[in-house]
Amino acid sequence: MSTTWPTQAELREELRSAEARDLRPSVDGGTIAAPAVRRRILLVTEGTYPYVMGGVSSWCDLLVNSLTEFDWQVMPIVAPQGRPPTFALPSHATEIGPVEVWSEEIPKTDHGARGDRRSGELLPAMLVRNLIGWEGSTDAVVAAWVWCRRHPGSVRRAFRSARGWEAFLEALGEVLDERIPEAGTPPALDLVEAATLYQTLYWIARTAAAPTPPSDVLHVTAAGWAAIPAVVHKALHGTPMVLTEHGVYVREAYLAAARNGDSPGSRFAATRLARGLARTAYANADVVSPVTDANAYWELGLGLDPNKILVLYNGLRPPAEPSPAPGTQTVVSVGRIDPLKDMHTMLRVAARTLTHLPSARFLHYGPVPRGEEAYHRSCLELHARLGLGERFTFMGPTADPTGVVRDCDVVLMTSISEGLPMAILEAMGQARPVVSTGVGGVPEVVRGCGMVCAPGDDYALSAAVAMLLRNPELAQRLGRRGHGRLGRLFNEDACIDGYRELLGVLAGEPDAHAVEHVVAAVGARA
Repeated sequence: MSTTWPTQAELREELRSAEARDLRPSVDGGTIAAPAVRRRILLVTEGTYPYVMGGVSSWCDLLVNSLTEFDWQVMPIVAPQGRPPTFALPSHATEIGPVEVWSEEIPKTDHGARGDRRSGELLPAMLVRNLIGWEGSTDAVVAAWVWCRRHPGSVRRAFRSARGWEAFLEALGEVLDERIPEAGTPPALDLVEAATLYQTLYWIARTAAAPTPPSDVLHVTAAGWAAIPAVVHKALHGTPMVLTEHGVYVREAYLAAARNGDSPGSRFAATRLARGLARTAYANADVVSPVTDANAYWELGLGLDPNKILVLYNGLRPPAEPSPAPGTQTVVSVGRIDPLKDMHTMLRVAARTLTHLPSARFLHYGPVPRGEEAYHRSCLELHARLGLGERFTFMGPTADPTGVVRDCDVVLMTSISEGLPMAILEAMGQARPVVSTGVGGVPEVVRGCGMVCAPGDDYALSAAVAMLLRNPELAQRLGRRGHGRLGRLFNEDACIDGYRELLGVLAGEPDAHAVEHVVAAVGARA
């Protein structure tokens, strides 16, 4: 079937033509002047900064407040919540949006050119074929997203048309008929599962249609929904794009699908969609900066060009002299209440520890994200069944992670997926020993300053916690080692300097040779 989708070559030719006139094309088809002296960074977030407290948000806040030479434009992609931002943006940063997905608000359709009807009706089929299909074309995904940006008023009509639904079902059938040895046999999807996927693709198209402001560098904080507006912006304007992965997006989707009890069809749709979004983000990013070497290995396995990878560790500024532990047998954990944090294992660890040390106390600080209310209820039910009472307390969110860590003797983490968690860096900054699962970059960070156990092993985790509580001298020695290790390898200055050079070079000289130079130069010092 013939369509009017723009090709990547056509987009590049349009960009070259605009540059020849010393102008750049704007979202609405007009032109804008060359960038001002102060470079503009478009920071696209997904369910985190500035609305939700957490490790990724803390990292964003550190970057925005430290790199004051840039003008930051923060574009959050969030579910409707009606709550004010958790973080206050500094004077050199502004919020764009937010982009609300899964809202009940009908989009405004009185702006943007209308696409031709036939192309619009093929939009759902294009997305399912190339995002869900095992060997889908990332170029085709970008072309479809660019169409959405250019014709925002046509996206809803495309998904509401009978032909759009019919073309989607036809393309979905092709995907389900695929037989890829390494991918296994796709399960059948019932009508409800197909309709849910159709609705998800509609919101992806709506996200692609969201306008983005003129920018000099695009900085994306996850290889999923956050990459969508940035990928479109790059296709239209040639703006260089940096992707920082804190946790590997595809891996976390696989883990969530394995644990949430959904049907095979729902798990298939969720994991294939995560893979399709990540492949598109990797293909279009100029630099991918995982926060740990463990993430980089996953990214390589997913087909990322190794020449794009620049590992930049997270970092904190440790106090000059940490205060001694209180000696109250207090165990603190910090993180959102989410299946990836494996709160059920944490509760069992507490129960096992308390059988040997009844005077111990466990405090967990962290919010309940939107959509995880059922998981939170399951945690409260398990808490009651284990009879933990006030010996394990859910404290809610905290705006002072440093303070809550300072007031404990041991920091506990039971996650099944992490990148380089800020909670562990906070523990090292306060010279507190860590007991954690060995996921993501945790083993390379905690080496010599804590205990690492297998995910889900509540026996080993509780034994490690009890040993440190019973041996405060050992706990102090491990904490001191962590404090020194943080200062040498995971310090705030090294983190900020790495991003300062990376973003500065990309903003000033956005070409392949500059990218290769900064990846080599910064990587050699990391």
